[in-house]
Amino acid sequence: MARRKKESKKSSGMKKKMTPGRGLMYVLLLVAAIIFAAPMLFTVVSSLKTKVEIFSEPFSLPDVIQWGNYVEAWTGANMSVYFLNSIIQAGATVIVLAITSSMAAYVLSRFDFKCNKFLMLFFTLGMMVPMHTVLVPVSYMISALGLKNNIPALIMIYTAFNLPFSIIVVTSFMKGVNKSLEEAALLDGASYFQIYKNVMLPMTVPAISTISIFNFLNAWNNILFPLLFINDKELKPIALGLLNFNGERGSDYGPLMAAIVITVAVPLILYLLFQEKVEGGLAAGAVKE
Repeated sequence: MARRKKESKKSSGMKKKMTPGRGLMYVLLLVAAIIFAAPMLFTVVSSLKTKVEIFSEPFSLPDVIQWGNYVEAWTGANMSVYFLNSIIQAGATVIVLAITSSMAAYVLSRFDFKCNKFLMLFFTLGMMVPMHTVLVPVSYMISALGLKNNIPALIMIYTAFNLPFSIIVVTSFMKGVNKSLEEAALLDGASYFQIYKNVMLPMTVPAISTISIFNFLNAWNNILFPLLFINDKELKPIALGLLNFNGERGSDYGPLMAAIVITVAVPLILYLLFQEKVEGGLAAGAVKE
């Protein structure tokens, strides 16, 4: 026993030992982290400066913190309205996709029928279609139906483009759920909808959390569709409102930097809060597939 303990201590010590390759990897990761974090750090610091300080001392800390930049960006540039619009659009998109993708995934993963494999292939192909290739027909349909300046129409577009990815992720996860739970519910007299609601949904929370984060980020950061279909200033999302802010108040860089920080803050905080669920859901779905 003593010999085994010594060997285990030696092996653990060898694992913790820093090798040249591991040290090089840490250095490269540190450099990459600095490169990716530097622009955001510069934006945050600049959002607390005056215009003169941004140009005269771009890499220094502010002499006096200018919290007024955030107040001016939030009220003077109408960012509060844009922020609320984005919350509504992205939140509704997440809810619709969570419901529709989980329902479709339940059918595709638990029922055997002739078109099962074809539908999975169909949704897989849907992921391979770049949105830019269908802008013309989508624009024609939106114009023909009179759906410009319409938030529900924008939510439908987001749903259509994010649905294939959502269905594939949730289907992969549901295939790994033990069928004995479903069989037990059937023996107890539960309907298929009750099984979906009370058994499958609680079991697939990690996968639904994963797609919800990705779908929220895609809807929040999307600027192409609002640029094409939203002309009313009161309906614009925050990404498009930021462009207008840049055009109207481009010379006032302090509030502009504050507006950028406000735009980035929400998705960044959400991802940091749910990072483990996102990674766990993707990993579990990949293993269970």
